[in-house]
Amino acid sequence: MSSEWPRIIVHADMDAFYAAVEQLDDPRLRGRPLLVGSDSTRGVVLTASYEARSSGAGSAMPMQHARRLCPDALVVPPRFERYQEVSALVMEALGAFSPLVEPLSLDEAFLDMTGSTKLFGAPAAIGARIKAAVRECTGGLTASVGISGTRFVAKVASAIRKPDGLTIVPPPQMREWLAPLAVSWLWGAG
Repeated sequence: MSSEWPRIIVHADMDAFYAAVEQLDDPRLRGRPLLVGSDSTRGVVLTASYEARSSGAGSAMPMQHARRLCPDALVVPPRFERYQEVSALVMEALGAFSPLVEPLSLDEAFLDMTGSTKLFGAPAAIGARIKAAVRECTGGLTASVGISGTRFVAKVASAIRKPDGLTIVPPPQMREWLAPLAVSWLWGAG
C-alpha cells in the first residue's frame, strides 16, 4: 500500500435519490422540477430534483416555501417501499467492492477500500467503477463519490461536485483541501 494512501475511504451518495427514483420510474417526470413530500400545509420537502433545486428549493424545507420558490414544481408523495428496494440494489452493488460497507441512510454509504488497489485499481478507478456499478444496478441513477483517507473528508468530497461527481482527496492534501471551504460544506456544521 502506498504511503500516500494508508487508508482508502469511499463515500457514495445517491444524487437527489427520491426524486431520481420517481423520474426513473415515470419518464414524464424527467427534466421537470420535482418535490418529493407531503403537499400539506405542514409538509416538508424530502428531496428536490436538480431542476427544482435551481430555483432554491431543497430538502428539509417547508413544502409551502419550496412551492413559492419553485411554483412550477410537481409534488409527488414519497414511496418508501420503492426507495428501500432501490437502496437494497445499491448496497448490494457496493458490497461487491468491499465487505466493509456502512450505510448511513437509504441513499449513502461508506466503503473501506483499504488494500483493494490490486483488485480495483487506483482510487480514481475505484470511484469510476463504483459509479458505473450504481448506474447499472439501478437502471441509470447516478451517485456522487468522494474518496479520501478519512470518512469525514470522503463525505465532504462527495458533496462538492454533485450531481454525478467524483472527487479524490489524497490523504496528504486533506487539510489543504478543506481549509478554503466555507463552514457550510463541513459535515455536521451549519
